[in-house]
Amino acid sequence: MRTFGRGLVLLPGQTLPPGWEGVERVVVRQPAPEVLEALSDHWLQRRPVVVELHLPISELRQPEICEEEPYRLEPDFEFARERLHFLVWANNYDGTKGEPIWWHGRLAQRLGFSGEVDGGPRCTLPMAVLHRESVELGSVRLSQPEAALDLELAPDQLQAVRHRGGAARVLAPAGSGKTRVLTQRLAYLLGCGFEKERVTALAYNRRAALEMRQRLPQAPVGTLHALGYALLRRDREVRVAEDREVRAILSRLVKPPPLLNQDPLQPYLEGLQQVRLGLVEPQAVEESRDDVPGLAEAFPEYRQELRRRGLVDHDEQIYGALELLLRHPEARKQAQRSCTHLLVDEFQDLTPAFLLLVRLLCAPAYQVFGVGDDDQVIYGYAGATPDYLVHFQRYFHRSSAYILETNYRCPAPIVEAAGHLLGRNRLRVAKQIHAAQSEGTLRLEMAPAAGCALRAVELVEAWLSEHVASDLAVLARVNAVLMPVQLLLAQRGIPYSRSLDSHILQRTGLRSALAYLRLALHPTRLVQADLADALRRPSRKLKRELLEKASRCRSLDELWKWGMQQEAWPASQIDEFVDDLRMLGRHLNRSLSAFFQALRQQTDFLQALDQLDRSGLGLSGSSHRDDLLALEQCAAVYEGPPEDFVGWLEELLDRPGEESGVRLSSVHRVKGQEWPCVVVYGVNGGLFPHRLSEDEEEERRILHVAITRARRHCVLLAEQSNLSPMLAEMQPPPPPVPKKKKKRRK
Repeated sequence: MRTFGRGLVLLPGQTLPPGWEGVERVVVRQPAPEVLEALSDHWLQRRPVVVELHLPISELRQPEICEEEPYRLEPDFEFARERLHFLVWANNYDGTKGEPIWWHGRLAQRLGFSGEVDGGPRCTLPMAVLHRESVELGSVRLSQPEAALDLELAPDQLQAVRHRGGAARVLAPAGSGKTRVLTQRLAYLLGCGFEKERVTALAYNRRAALEMRQRLPQAPVGTLHALGYALLRRDREVRVAEDREVRAILSRLVKPPPLLNQDPLQPYLEGLQQVRLGLVEPQAVEESRDDVPGLAEAFPEYRQELRRRGLVDHDEQIYGALELLLRHPEARKQAQRSCTHLLVDEFQDLTPAFLLLVRLLCAPAYQVFGVGDDDQVIYGYAGATPDYLVHFQRYFHRSSAYILETNYRCPAPIVEAAGHLLGRNRLRVAKQIHAAQSEGTLRLEMAPAAGCALRAVELVEAWLSEHVASDLAVLARVNAVLMPVQLLLAQRGIPYSRSLDSHILQRTGLRSALAYLRLALHPTRLVQADLADALRRPSRKLKRELLEKASRCRSLDELWKWGMQQEAWPASQIDEFVDDLRMLGRHLNRSLSAFFQALRQQTDFLQALDQLDRSGLGLSGSSHRDDLLALEQCAAVYEGPPEDFVGWLEELLDRPGEESGVRLSSVHRVKGQEWPCVVVYGVNGGLFPHRLSEDEEEERRILHVAITRARRHCVLLAEQSNLSPMLAEMQPPPPPVPKKKKKRRK
């Protein structure tokens, strides 16, 4: 009987059976890291081993439970004793009772199978064989050493697809065929005889999962959230909460500060995400922000109320699944059975909670096939980090590494520029990416700030002579700056997929700026809501009752007279406010653009908005400063009377878009997508890198993602007086200056 590198388990003091002399011995007293690594090496490499077991067998097989809150755990947490139990028995004879017994072989015999049963890593033997994983499912289907593939693959792709067992990291840069490799790996495993019940492929979102299922119908493909939801539904009756239900629960538990943005609950929703996906303690999240008072106290109450109502919100599908797997061994064992071979797409986007979930699911063997690109980590605000790919072996012992080094999507100029840009980052895996095609362009265009939107639309119109609208995209660092582009496309009747609607005008900065405009337009007919809004930004540190009384004034003269009757501080603030409005009125007489420029440059309004921005950026949100600059550009392209400006904005912003139109989007929302022609809009200082970002390396990765959405042509459009410093970083580094030889003294 061939043993395929099988080992032998003995108790202390037992005599070695004949033929085992000289075999390396591992003494097991505790599931210490060095013991686990040694046994893992023997199992992965099929090296014979003698395991001297000092732990009681009954204790070793006892399931483990972790009662800790998931946010207290690191992503590398594991149930060490359960992993030890697997490594001791997966591919080793039981010699503890004398004559060595191969228990998996005994189970196979009961199923009517008389041949050899393997217990090592699957896909590593040169012949067909029945595997332990099949026997445990009650199957005697043989695993094949090789499988035919439907598609032709490049050599680097084929090498990854035919990975021979254990964990694997596949670095798949933009345009390198990531989805093809992932789907073909899945087809390869199924073709080799792996049972569907043992294989799961996880996509990052539903769109990616649908694409994989379209390429490989009937494949076991889902998303992390769908998997988490399925696990919770096995445990109890539950449904996904609607947004209104989430907000109703949260609004009863927290008291938002009075001067927050239009949506006072949004900071709390972001804070809950930091706790549950970033695995950060609630108290630490509350202390790190100034807009979520009471979050730490509300967190357990919020989750309890969700559970009482039989609800889960979006992030609870992950966090609740973690809690279930940590505390219920039987649920964990059932989930692990279906994830024995786990394929994970977009590995670079995993947050700490996602990585912990992946590790719990694929334990104890950790046969995970992770595909991603460390150069496309752009969700740092949610906890994603290049570290999980760069240091993959830290999380998956003895993993294999593959790099796909050909970009089949983008032309050489884009690939070369991306390489220069990313080469300045330190936390990455060094790689040399080659372009498969040479035809295509990457060029920089500059325009005055007021003319950038018009130039973007002119580029779109020029491309429409050879392309349909759905072939084109205009991408930006943040959504708001695309507002003037969207308005011009609407005016010119060019179809577009809508990026914004009139709800953006209710954001604090825009709403307040437009309030200032209406006050300047009608100084003798002041509206109470506008006056209250403008008086609060910038903050004049006036008591609430004074603000309420001031906002009842119906003209600037009335407001000034009322202010002069107050004490010194309120009087000075009202006087300053009235002066600002009169100054803004004079600029409004010149032009609408001059008005907004004066509001930004000659008052303290912008500084007030900057204070609101201190909490940072979200997925596709923008800073209030970005909003104000976008509003200036909208004013620059507007040609009607100032009193109709707001109505013009609302009407054009609310025009329905078309899915088949020009795509307008922030970079964050289009990762994984591509178009023949792309404008990267606003490659300016303050946007690339963004002024609120503290991670310059991630900012480079965002710009890299933007330009690599283009299959043929990409234009970087920037304000001519405010170029991004990253434009220079996309150029080849200057050659080193040769050192001058020192002259020898005679």
